[in-house]
Amino acid sequence: MRMDVTATEQSGAYRLRGDEGAAEGLRRIAVGRVAKARERLGGVRPDENGFAEAVHGARKDLKKLRAVVRLLRKELGDELYRAENSRYRDAGRALSESRDAQVKVETLAALEERAAGDRAAASAATDLPAAALDAWRGALERERDAATGNEAGGVERALALLEPGPRAIAAWPLLADEWSLLDAGLLRAYRQGRRAMAGAREAGDAASFHRWRKRGKDLWYQQRLLADAWPAVLGETAEQAHALSELLGDHHDLAVLAEDLAERGFEPAWSAPLGEAIAARQDELAGEAFALGRRLYAEKPKAYRRRLRAYWRAWRD
Repeated sequence: MRMDVTATEQSGAYRLRGDEGAAEGLRRIAVGRVAKARERLGGVRPDENGFAEAVHGARKDLKKLRAVVRLLRKELGDELYRAENSRYRDAGRALSESRDAQVKVETLAALEERAAGDRAAASAATDLPAAALDAWRGALERERDAATGNEAGGVERALALLEPGPRAIAAWPLLADEWSLLDAGLLRAYRQGRRAMAGAREAGDAASFHRWRKRGKDLWYQQRLLADAWPAVLGETAEQAHALSELLGDHHDLAVLAEDLAERGFEPAWSAPLGEAIAARQDELAGEAFALGRRLYAEKPKAYRRRLRAYWRAWRD
């Protein structure tokens, strides 16, 4: 089945609508994310205000698009799935340098702000060495600025990868429609999310939490796609899945910051309290994430699938 690309671009809202088939809606959504990412990247130069926000927005568009591709993995088939996933993964990676550098700056600032708040509340000792913070912040900002200055080539690569996207999406062989198109992908993602949460609890390392973060994003995006089937339930679940994604995202950002700290070669009087503050905050985030995750993943995968299928059929009937 093919559909007119121009018609598909008319609305990129990231949710399936009641007046369209599942295949039609997922094509519309996918093309809309490509169009929005291209619009963001083509609208501002690296030396202009708003460039960082444009890159960040484009990367989010590509993550949403890859969630659609993963949802359709069975229907696309392994070869086409890998090609399409690689296209948008590589486009995102082309934009990663400056954004990753900016995230380190923001994560350190959040760590400082939290330590200052703890001191003001006279809680446990949270003093961080000011000289170390100044030196680290300055280095991160210089690296961020250098990365932004080199981003033009990355934007060009990303735009080149995205240019054939709409027509490739229009040619996706989505022969099934309605629930049968969604069923396998929803079940797979939910099952993987439960397993990733269990893996993070068992291993407790940065890699296991990062795997859970990726699967948590899948849950968030999929709940958004289906939200109109019952907004009061699925809309709220999407918000809670978003909250989980934010907690796990902050945990991951701190893990990246900890790696950066280890590579700086600071003296122990500087690195030890900074490392302890990072680990303490990660522990807090992990506790909040597990408390929320136990609720989001409370059902067995097949029960989850039956419930969503019932909502879908009631909506469509």
